[in-house]
Amino acid sequence: MTTSPGTASSKPGQGVDSKISKGAWSWALFEWARNPWVILGTIYVFAPYVSNVVIGDPVRGQAMIAGWHATAGIIIAVTSPFLGAASDRMGRRKPLLAVCIAALALCVAAMWWALPNGAGLPIWLLGAITTASGVAFVYTEVLHNSMLTRAAPPGILSRVSGMGLALGNAASVLLLLFVLVTMALPGQVALPFLPDAPMFGLDRAAHEPDRAVTILSAAWLVLFAIPLFLYTPDLVTTGERFGDAVKHGVGNVIRTIRKLNDYRNVALFLIARMLYADGKTAILIFSGVYASGVMGWDLLEMLSYGILLSVFAVFGGILSGWLDHAIGLKRAVVLEIAVTLACMLFMVSMSPETMFFMPITPNVAI
Repeated sequence: MTTSPGTASSKPGQGVDSKISKGAWSWALFEWARNPWVILGTIYVFAPYVSNVVIGDPVRGQAMIAGWHATAGIIIAVTSPFLGAASDRMGRRKPLLAVCIAALALCVAAMWWALPNGAGLPIWLLGAITTASGVAFVYTEVLHNSMLTRAAPPGILSRVSGMGLALGNAASVLLLLFVLVTMALPGQVALPFLPDAPMFGLDRAAHEPDRAVTILSAAWLVLFAIPLFLYTPDLVTTGERFGDAVKHGVGNVIRTIRKLNDYRNVALFLIARMLYADGKTAILIFSGVYASGVMGWDLLEMLSYGILLSVFAVFGGILSGWLDHAIGLKRAVVLEIAVTLACMLFMVSMSPETMFFMPITPNVAI
């Protein structure tokens, strides 16, 4: 027996078992294209480099990076509803998505010129580029997510979404390993399969391995975004021009805001979603910078840290789809947030001198 899209069950443990199409795989593969920049750039490699080397002060660096991302968050909060409304009016998502991908790739690649001690890009310009890249990244997320219902039938939406998360983290592990083997380990560890110096002629003294992740991530994004445009179905065009879509979309958003009292559940969801997204963003931004600044880790240790966490994230992406069907979406989200909070509490309890907030006594015989 088959279930039509309109009658697909959303109860835990039920749903349509359908073959994942090429369009759905291509939709999920976009996370493979996009996620490595978050891991390499925002968390484990480039952001700690900016904080510790470009700005040159881990405490001041963390504060400045937080300010850049806070500015991006404000811009996103103000503009993304209008982006969504305008794209709804136009129907098609791919043209706008292509523009956002191009903007993101250019911003990320431009960060290569962030030289040690602020000798390349001025700090203010690096901050502006970082802010713009954060906005462009979320815009790609908004547009990409809105294509999921065209990429896959209702019964396998959570499965395809979880697959995208798993692929994104798998790509991150792959690139972290690539950077580790070709840039971080050469010259540091004597192994037969390693070159004597970082590949591609990168200069470790100029922190070029740290900076190279920008070019690598930008090229990776553009290359693996291509299948989405080739194989994933776009929404049907309405024929409305971009200018008209923006004008009418703004009107729709304003009318919706005025009527929020009539849609209390929607308002509560939007507020909760905003707080959740802000918390998740803070974790992503500060986990790498915190580890680098507090623990004093360098590129080699940060790459190892990133690989370990990304491997766990791959399994998390696979598990999330199963958990959704097993216990229901809301229970799954609550459980996942609770486990994340427990892990974060454990992480902040650690420093070179403490664990579980208690001092570590070195060289104690057991």
